[in-house]
Amino acid sequence: MTKLQTAKYIRTNTTRPSYHVEVTAPIPVLRSDEEYGNKGFWMYWKCIEKPYVDELETHKHDFDQYLVFLGGDPTNMLDLGGEIEFTMSEDGINKEVHTFTKYTTVYLPAGLFHCPLIYKKVTRPIIFYDFVNTMQYNRKFKDADKTWQAKLPGK
Repeated sequence: MTKLQTAKYIRTNTTRPSYHVEVTAPIPVLRSDEEYGNKGFWMYWKCIEKPYVDELETHKHDFDQYLVFLGGDPTNMLDLGGEIEFTMSEDGINKEVHTFTKYTTVYLPAGLFHCPLIYKKVTRPIIFYDFVNTMQYNRKFKDADKTWQAKLPGK
């Protein structure tokens, strides 16, 4: 069978592993790396089916980030089907807790401290979408010596 010349523009079933035992469904990923558009970003989607703490420690990034929280009912994605608490802070000390029960988007400019991210109540699946404007995802904590870097998802 002849390989199609345009096949390089298509990736199928690209996923990343879950970092939480509570998230059991596959996590689809889109990476715009040097072999796929070379735009220097990646994003992923995950399905939340039960309450849990996604990220406990407050941290920041050197890049912009967008978060999207959607209801998992395709006929009413504006109703979250649960309750989420998300903390943000401009200085890492004075923390503000936001509570979401409807479709919500969050813009995190580089340097804005955020988390914990807590799924408090889940009555039906919640779709979480994370878009980062970098290929090197890492976290910086208030303690300047502490960092964390994600393993980039495969192709």
